[in-house]
Amino acid sequence: MIHPVTDAGALARLYTEILEPSFPPSELVTRDDFVEGAASGVLDVLAASEGDAYLGAVVGERYGGAFLVDWLAVGGARRGGGTGAALVAAGVARWLARPGVLVVLAEIERPDMFATHAQYGDPARRLAFYERQGATLLDLPYYQPPIDEGLPRVRNLLLAVLAARNPAPPPRVLDPGEIAAVRAVLLGTLGTPDDAETARVYDTLDDPAGLRLLPLADYARVPLLDGP
Repeated sequence: MIHPVTDAGALARLYTEILEPSFPPSELVTRDDFVEGAASGVLDVLAASEGDAYLGAVVGERYGGAFLVDWLAVGGARRGGGTGAALVAAGVARWLARPGVLVVLAEIERPDMFATHAQYGDPARRLAFYERQGATLLDLPYYQPPIDEGLPRVRNLLLAVLAARNPAPPPRVLDPGEIAAVRAVLLGTLGTPDDAETARVYDTLDDPAGLRLLPLADYARVPLLDGP
């Protein structure tokens, strides 16, 4: 069963049992911040459960005309069993049904820049998972800003489109509403372009030729922030 979670105690348990083992500290907020954000409605949390056991969770956050998936995780014993796909489908259906939401986005590690980790998984398999869910890709250099003070930026992530109201497949150029939705995400996460790296992200968004939507398999075409 997939259901929203808003109770503080349940959120704390979901964090400890599902999210914390699935992400490195540089990619996950503290438990208190997670619980506060979800209980206040800033974060929208869906959990997959079986009886009293949590199997996985997907967490989204709205920025203007877009939802950004902050975290998607499935407990180790249930990976590969369809729970992740069910969570993505439920999240996409829930968030695209909100008035004014045009796209649902997710951050994905590049397989050519991130190594397989015994605890946190294989980026290549993760990319293949999202490709099976029908995800596409923004041709946009991207980084995750520091989750907390003293932590680094997580550079060279892919910004994928899990779903969009515009049904046209890639390759194509985003329409003006989609561009505005992506801009809202960037302003809400990266902030204003007050350094060269962030300015490069916005320069790509504002390219007169338009921002391209690519098949996810073409991720190597997306420029690197710390490369040429």
